[in-house]
Amino acid sequence: MAEEDDEQQSGGQSAAKMAMKQIAERELRTIRRRIRRRRMLLIGFFLSVTIFAVLGIGYSIQSNLDLSRNMIRSPEIRILGYDGALLETIKGHYSQDVSLTTLPERVQNVFVAAADPGFYDHFGVSGSDFARIFSGREGAGSTITMKVARSFFKTKANSAGRHFQEVLVALWLEWSFSKKTILRSYLERSYVGRGIFGITAASRIWYGSPSERMSLHQAAVLAAAISDPEKFNPLFYPRETSAEANEILSKLGQYKFIEADRVSALTLVMPKLDVQIEENVLSGYVVDMVLEEVADLVGYSSRDIDVVTSIDLKVQNLARDIVAEVSELRLKPRGADQVGLLSISPEGRIRAMIGGANYTPFQRNRVTEVRHPAGRMIKIATYYYALNENSDPAQWVRDNRMAVGGWRPINPDHEYQGQISLREAFVRDVNTVPTNLADHYGLLNVREYARNIGIKSPLSTDIRTVVGLDPVTVSDIAAIHALPQNSGKPPMITLINSVSYTDDPKSIPIYQRVENPETEKRLTDEAIQGSYVLYASVTDPQVRLDRPFAGYGTVAGGRTDAWYVGFSSDLITAVWAGNDARERMDVRGEVELASLWRLFMLDAHDGLPIRSMIRASSQRRRDGDGVTDLWKQDLNAKNDN
Repeated sequence: MAEEDDEQQSGGQSAAKMAMKQIAERELRTIRRRIRRRRMLLIGFFLSVTIFAVLGIGYSIQSNLDLSRNMIRSPEIRILGYDGALLETIKGHYSQDVSLTTLPERVQNVFVAAADPGFYDHFGVSGSDFARIFSGREGAGSTITMKVARSFFKTKANSAGRHFQEVLVALWLEWSFSKKTILRSYLERSYVGRGIFGITAASRIWYGSPSERMSLHQAAVLAAAISDPEKFNPLFYPRETSAEANEILSKLGQYKFIEADRVSALTLVMPKLDVQIEENVLSGYVVDMVLEEVADLVGYSSRDIDVVTSIDLKVQNLARDIVAEVSELRLKPRGADQVGLLSISPEGRIRAMIGGANYTPFQRNRVTEVRHPAGRMIKIATYYYALNENSDPAQWVRDNRMAVGGWRPINPDHEYQGQISLREAFVRDVNTVPTNLADHYGLLNVREYARNIGIKSPLSTDIRTVVGLDPVTVSDIAAIHALPQNSGKPPMITLINSVSYTDDPKSIPIYQRVENPETEKRLTDEAIQGSYVLYASVTDPQVRLDRPFAGYGTVAGGRTDAWYVGFSSDLITAVWAGNDARERMDVRGEVELASLWRLFMLDAHDGLPIRSMIRASSQRRRDGDGVTDLWKQDLNAKNDN
């Protein structure tokens, strides 16, 4: 009996162990199923996120690409006035007709050798292009394919995300199209400069012939311009551009595109140009500036473009006629061959611009691109700074000779008062006071302030800035003198109000001028009042307008440059006269240029209401939305009534 009990007990334990084992196995299978289920859910989640991310990137890229190509004609750029009136239609600046079947192979090889010698051997993207995704380095990619990919985007950007998108588009281009098709797009869409895109448009405008007839050196000149449209512009820098073109030709021999011994026979000291100049209703300098700004804002396009500018054609034509007349009768006989005039609204919209006494595409705009010694015109920046610290224009300041950074400024009249009021120092145009003020407040602080209020030209790190020896542009001078009229905020000097496609005028503009409401006030209300006292002290009462105004003139650069700048409640106008050879002349800013300025300002205000300068700016800013062009708003409202 005992043995049977032991066997039964042993069998029960085995059954219990078996049952426990089965329970454990079932629990383990349940746990494994849960783990597999969770794993599948995680895999599905991450797979869904990846798919949605890829689809999102694809949609973002697709919606931001413009792959259209107009094979019928080159798009037109319609330049409109501030009121929407058509001023000018520009044609032929966009290449739409590059054909590699008619363009000689040797000409094609010039552009390949200049931009991407290994173009036919790589897959479109280099290691440096991937590095750009993480470095955020600006500019186009290193290969022709990357440059074409960048040109297809509707808007410009230099973020890591955009660089990644450009790489994806470049890989897609290499997968989907032949090398010849990609090269054709490169030759059509590359920016050459002066508002010109592509080699066929550039060849017609610069050489007066089709691109198929270009010589290898002419092709190399275009290739150089594509590499750097500013530095290698053959119109402004012919020798430098030709030298770069010769370097490109040497690459043809280096990479076996032609025999190396042929290179020397192809080089030239100067490019062969035959520029086709069109007669424009607008000043050629205005048209050039519009085209360059559109090229920067829009890039390549196959659609017609409407550009609404801030130009008032009546005021622009007035400036052209007066500058031509006064220049011929009074300025040229005194040695000034060139004149520049810029007239802006207080917020910085350009109403009229004359870039030179006569237009030629071989000369830079003397208002926005050429720098001139400005003398006392730039000294106002230091006085602004002092008025921000102490708004009393009668405050006493030092007028004594002292060395600052190795410089010892001398007053023009060689007289020193020891102590002088800020107002009298500005009237006498002394050099010691702005120097002493800059030394007191910090020269670098004053220099940085000058940049913050609108001076874009390079400035010295010594006292040359505060005594007026640094050369600046006419637009710089107009900007800093607009500060009081713009409620103490730096104006945003622009020529374009908006850009949109002609065939879709009701869509959101490609570009819209919008003033930044967070722009910092750089001149306090008290300092604005003090600045008006300074300006009133130097305004010649014989330069009479029919409304409140202020203005003054000077001669700088050892009598190589004459200036007059002044403003009313609605316009700030700066005028410069000189000659490109930087020769001395006998033009006086406070006489001849004051007369030119007065003639222009009298007629430019025709019909505009007479308003206080102090109240007008704040009223305009209260009425404005930062987008709407308020020019002649009061007059239009009056006419509507």
